[in-house]
Amino acid sequence: MSDLGRLLDPASIAIVGLSADPAKHGGRVLGHLRRLGYVGEVFGVNPRLPSVDGVVMFETVSDLPQPPDLVVCAIPAGSVGEVAEQSAGAGCLVVFAGGFSESGSSGRDLEGELARRAGSAGVRVLGPNSGGVIRPARGVAASFLTCLDRPAGQIRSGPVGVVTQSGGTGSYLHNLAAARGSGLAVSVSTGNEVDIKLGEAIDAVSALDEVRIVLALIETVRDGPVFIDAVRGSLARGKPVVACRIGTGSRGKTLMTTHTGAMAVPEAILEGVLVSLGVVIAETPGEAYDVAELMSRTPTPGGNRAAIVTHSGGIAIHLADLAERHRVNLPAPGPELRARLDPLLDHGVANNPLDMGGIIGGPGRFAEVVETFARSGEYDIVLAVSTAHPPAHTEERVQSLVPLRGESAEGGSEVFPLPGEPVEGGREVVPLRSGGTDASERSERVEGGVPVLHLWMAGDQAAQGLARLREADISVTEEPRAAIRGVAGLARLSQFPTGAPLEPLGGGFEDWGIPLVEGEVVTNSEEAVTAAEKLGYPVVVKVVAPGLAHKTELRGVKLNLHDPQAVIEAFDRVIASATAAGLRVEGALVERFRPGLEMIVGGLSDPVFGPVVSVGMGGVLTEVLSDVAFALAPVDEPQARDLINCLRGRPLLDGFRGGPPADVDGLARIVSVVSRGLVGSGIQEVEINPLVWAGTEWVAVDWLVVPRHV
Repeated sequence: MSDLGRLLDPASIAIVGLSADPAKHGGRVLGHLRRLGYVGEVFGVNPRLPSVDGVVMFETVSDLPQPPDLVVCAIPAGSVGEVAEQSAGAGCLVVFAGGFSESGSSGRDLEGELARRAGSAGVRVLGPNSGGVIRPARGVAASFLTCLDRPAGQIRSGPVGVVTQSGGTGSYLHNLAAARGSGLAVSVSTGNEVDIKLGEAIDAVSALDEVRIVLALIETVRDGPVFIDAVRGSLARGKPVVACRIGTGSRGKTLMTTHTGAMAVPEAILEGVLVSLGVVIAETPGEAYDVAELMSRTPTPGGNRAAIVTHSGGIAIHLADLAERHRVNLPAPGPELRARLDPLLDHGVANNPLDMGGIIGGPGRFAEVVETFARSGEYDIVLAVSTAHPPAHTEERVQSLVPLRGESAEGGSEVFPLPGEPVEGGREVVPLRSGGTDASERSERVEGGVPVLHLWMAGDQAAQGLARLREADISVTEEPRAAIRGVAGLARLSQFPTGAPLEPLGGGFEDWGIPLVEGEVVTNSEEAVTAAEKLGYPVVVKVVAPGLAHKTELRGVKLNLHDPQAVIEAFDRVIASATAAGLRVEGALVERFRPGLEMIVGGLSDPVFGPVVSVGMGGVLTEVLSDVAFALAPVDEPQARDLINCLRGRPLLDGFRGGPPADVDGLARIVSVVSRGLVGSGIQEVEINPLVWAGTEWVAVDWLVVPRHV
């Protein structure tokens, strides 16, 4: 990864296009830097040499006394290339201007010129069409975004680092954080990504001390391997990644011949890659911020057993629905825990989610139940849901809930460093804390407990309670879906694989050890009958024609044939259908008929991310149903099972209408084998469709392998 330290912590900044007008982009940047207390050198660049109070002006970047760490280009698109050429030795150019590749062919040419001239000068480029960089802890505000048009005291540092391909959305997140009394540790807007792309920015942001979690707003991923390494590196630093996909992007579509390829649209593959990397996916930027805030203030639990405590039956049902959708493990309390809970409940039932009923026992009863769950040893994480309650109880409720927090991931009292660092103007950076005023006090409070998150749904009558929880840096949200996504994300991180890399499989498809249906290629109807009698009826007859991927579409398959005459007629028909379509026919394949539950297992070499494996509900309706899940290859068997569990048709594997259950572990082994084969061979695409559960084993009934073109 490249070092982007000069971008995120510049000792000197040159503003190109700075004028005396504070309303123009250059003037806005200068004003923001001063208000945030930036202490480095600031130079102005403008060939007209206007007088700007407190800033030494130069005609060109080449005239500066030394190359600056950061060059802010607050100028039109047509002049940016020349500035890049003048910036040899500088750390990075931030280019605000639009009018590049997003505007058509002429803009693409201009962007290409910028890339060439910056490359020749050896200077990195953020943008063009970038909203810039904001890092409050260092007073860095190389941005024109309107989120900075607020009192300096409201532009705080916080636990969340943002990388976005949309500057306006980044501005919204700064405003959202400020409105909640928090802030963002840093935001980086990558724009058109002529040079610095999403993955490299994520890596640089996750390396900052004040960042506890990374929030990525993704339109498209252009740097697949770098992106993968960046997300894995962030997790290795103990900093999870939350993503919101704000667009699908556009990239060249490769020629796909399989059903797998037809379903491998960019959105499906991107989601599969994110999930397999441990990224938590949110549906909106606001929800992503909620999830990131929750997770940033919560230690990673020791397992995936979650408990939900509330005093509203309707909310309990709603959260149970969301938990099922997001595969949150909600085990029922054991007999010992039930016995401890029963005296604390008012007409409630000791279940999970737990509805406490009326809580007549007083304002402290809710926290007592939450603590009982947290210290039971039966759960790894607890979601405490405060719904409407008497306003007079709010203060005592909050006081009793605040101590119920898990120990910080690092075990120390300070999550965010740089306390008391002096900043120009007398303002200091005030770090957020992981809870408690004293580390030993906090350890005593949480001994034997687990992380507790809060969903505050008490309305405006209890608004002061929400404010108090936020002031105490407690993990809290008002949105049920964000709460469940946060719990699900933390639980998944506790189970995330950390073992040795899987060994790829070499050889061809037939060498991978997947059970294949018995069959024989024949060239005439007499041979077809002989083969059928050798295999045993019933049989299947399929046409063999190079380049024909989907035989059923040309009526090239006849199933469940029980006698010689049926085989002869089937052979003649499939040959005639393929010949009429102009295909070069080599004969037919006679196979044993193996009916059963049909799955599709396959994969391909994606042009951005490399090998990805897939599993879905198979058969002729595969593309119509699109019930398929993707993951980065290779995957081990537990990961493959997780992939299978994501399918909407997953219950069919447990037996449908009295049918026998399928071997899910065996299916997971085959998915893992295919994934390892994709990595270890020169295969562009592979598809087994269908892979049939024949009652006692999985059998590949039809398969296609497309070699990678060198």
